[in-house]
Amino acid sequence: MSMPSEAIGRIQWGPLTFGPGSPYGVEACLGLDDLPDVRGDDTNRPNQHGEYSGADYTTARTIQIGLAIRADSPDQLRDLKLALRAATQPGRAPAPLQFLDWDCVAYGKVRRRSIPYDAHFLWRTGEAALEFYCPNPRLYSVAERTASTTAYSPSAGRTYNLVPPRAYGASGASGRLTITNAGDSEAYPVLRIDGPVAQPVVEATAPNGGDEDDGDAAATTTTLSITGTLQTGEYLLIDTRTRAVLLMGSAPRRDWVRAGSQWPVLSPGPNEIAYRGAALPGAPGQTSLLTVTWRDTSL
Repeated sequence: MSMPSEAIGRIQWGPLTFGPGSPYGVEACLGLDDLPDVRGDDTNRPNQHGEYSGADYTTARTIQIGLAIRADSPDQLRDLKLALRAATQPGRAPAPLQFLDWDCVAYGKVRRRSIPYDAHFLWRTGEAALEFYCPNPRLYSVAERTASTTAYSPSAGRTYNLVPPRAYGASGASGRLTITNAGDSEAYPVLRIDGPVAQPVVEATAPNGGDEDDGDAAATTTTLSITGTLQTGEYLLIDTRTRAVLLMGSAPRRDWVRAGSQWPVLSPGPNEIAYRGAALPGAPGQTSLLTVTWRDTSL
């Protein structure tokens, strides 16, 4: 197994690749491993020294990349600069900035670009500096992870992962998944529930540090309950980050979320997902399927 390299390697932005094997060498990268500025929810203590400290949240992430442009002729150098200029126009929405060899992607927009002219290098080399504004400061794995399970049924039975290799459980194990978020920050999964099923429920359990006094590891469980019914061929798409609930991927069904429900998140490390629901009258067995899609997430 190869060890991870400190060399940043290839960077993909739109149609262009920076780094090894390209005419755009990466000379510097700032802001990727840095913690974005922290926005603390703190308030002053009335008539006392100090403050009450609330939760900390980060602001947007800024990533700066320095490039060395190498060409064989002045004409080629000009073409490379024009291609870079065309690929770094202002955008309406954040786009993926992929660090391919580090399995990492940030979503940002170009906010600054500098491509100076310097005649000292015989018009064959140049420099460029780019700044990306990432309103979502999280860093994600390049590839999406996916796992699925049928709803719990005492007589049914298999738990399987759509990403090979597949693991099959014993009878009665249906309705449970173990999902690992390999990042160091909470991940917000997308849930897809395929019918037929009535009143589906998704529970996510993640271990945490527990009580330092007794040394036992505690666990946090969130439960998302849906009051609707899905017929055969229907599905419900749930985005736990935006909290959109869409029937057939487009029709809003936010009112199907039962009062008191909590939105599942994937803590760093292993998470246990349980899925259950009521079979529709006349439906042979329990064929409803829960599919969980996520990316390993870090800050």
